[in-house]
Amino acid sequence: MKATILCLITLCAALVLLDACTASTPAHPTASFGVQRTSQMHSSDRMFYWHEESRELHAMAVHREREAELVLKKQPGSETDEFAKQMKFFAHQLHELATYAELQAKEAEGEIDLDPSQ
Repeated sequence: MKATILCLITLCAALVLLDACTASTPAHPTASFGVQRTSQMHSSDRMFYWHEESRELHAMAVHREREAELVLKKQPGSETDEFAKQMKFFAHQLHELATYAELQAKEAEGEIDLDPSQ
């Protein structure tokens, strides 16, 4: 029973990770998709885009941290400890991505006054 529950939790986490990876901004600042998408936007649009990305990534991170704590509370054990550790590491990575997004928002905010099309 415990193994089945742990397998289901692991599968759900893997699906969440896959969904998060496909839905979020690329981790590397020079990744072509994120650069192409935001370079075609006005500075103010980019600022709002990156602020929203930052908020969403922080929310996802907090959600993962809470999930890890809940799993530890409901199913204590060494397997669960490792799973929670991985979830918390993923949450840490999401927080780092959110910080990157916030830096991008601040950079775009600084460009608003310089953008003649505004």
